[in-house]
Amino acid sequence: MIVIYTPKVTNRIKYTLDFVFTQYFGIPYSVVESPVDVLSPDHFYICYAPEKINGYFSVFQDTLLLETDIRSQRIFISKWESLPVFFSADGHFDVPFDILSAIFFLLSRYEEYLPHDKDQHGRYLSSNSVLSNPVFQFGPIVESWLSQFRQRLLTFAPQLRFSQRKASYIPTFDIDQAYRFLGRNWLQHPPNILRKDCWKVLTGKSPDPYDTYDFILQETAGLQERPRFFILTGNASRHDTKVSMKSRRMSSLLQRLKQAGEVGIHPSYDALAQQSIIAEKHLLEELLQQPVTISRQHFLRISFPAYYYALLAAGITMDYSLAYPDTPGFRAGCSVPFVFYNLISDQVTSLVLQPSCWMDATYEYYLMKKSNEIYRETEVIIQQLSIFNGNFVPIYHNDVLAQERYRQLLTHTHTLIKKEYYDEE
Repeated sequence: MIVIYTPKVTNRIKYTLDFVFTQYFGIPYSVVESPVDVLSPDHFYICYAPEKINGYFSVFQDTLLLETDIRSQRIFISKWESLPVFFSADGHFDVPFDILSAIFFLLSRYEEYLPHDKDQHGRYLSSNSVLSNPVFQFGPIVESWLSQFRQRLLTFAPQLRFSQRKASYIPTFDIDQAYRFLGRNWLQHPPNILRKDCWKVLTGKSPDPYDTYDFILQETAGLQERPRFFILTGNASRHDTKVSMKSRRMSSLLQRLKQAGEVGIHPSYDALAQQSIIAEKHLLEELLQQPVTISRQHFLRISFPAYYYALLAAGITMDYSLAYPDTPGFRAGCSVPFVFYNLISDQVTSLVLQPSCWMDATYEYYLMKKSNEIYRETEVIIQQLSIFNGNFVPIYHNDVLAQERYRQLLTHTHTLIKKEYYDEE
């Protein structure tokens, strides 16, 4: 048992301790607000405070987790065991930076509550983030810190038994436009029948180019994790679907995806502003004839905390939106799921956030890199996560997979996953 002394237990401290020790390390702990006078040999004692205590493993405490408001934080980057860190101490501690505050700052997305610039779609810019600094490069820094923290703890207490994490690959697919020409409501969104390729599809002479589902289902069959499919049901803006959700073709597709994996809601472009998430979720549940509990926002158009308030109100239990559209990597510096902490109310919620870290559309619309460059960047992320037994959660799109180079990339990625995660040659 680990006993942690801290002068004051706050909601922020309890949340972060639960993530680190219960969820990530899988090791029991208790927290006390007064130092223990007689140390038991059966326990390992940690002092999380601004000052050290003899006989305790010392972790520096800054002020962030003692606060209840939201204010600009002074972020000065230093080094610990070759890792970039912030909230560092001046004195000598066993962990000389406030690792709990640093983790909380990233997981709570604290910086996204502060005033910031937005892109043309109203999204938080990746360049705003502390993790855009080249020393971080949007890597899984939380897991890097925790790996080093674990080694430090074992140096002092080799008897500690940490749970063994297992690397996980979770393929996810956004179905923005299920078909390019088929399944349309001809009164609302008629296909352009003057296009030669459209006419061929409508007359059955060519397959619909966005119908990549045979390939997707073949590639994901037999994986340890079932794929997740996020269905865009809204059609209120030019950014939304043009396929009729009630067409027979769409009904048939939904049943196929339902059998192959887990189906979730892909809230439309203006779903938050129009307060339509509940209605869109109900429509999808009606079509699937089953509850929907997972989501990912279209265009990754999220905002803290309003988007997550709406998901909680809709009964969503896990969201996969935490990623940047314009760069691969980890928006919260973390690959594993964690609970959404409401900074406004300063309370833990029931909503779980599973970060994503890679998206085919990033390379198609933002970075414009060659295939071999994309391969290398994908390999780096997979190899990083295999070290920490993290979660690799890519975002694919059925329409982007209409291009051969992205289908080859998905196949190449699965070959790497089977080697790094499944020990298959």
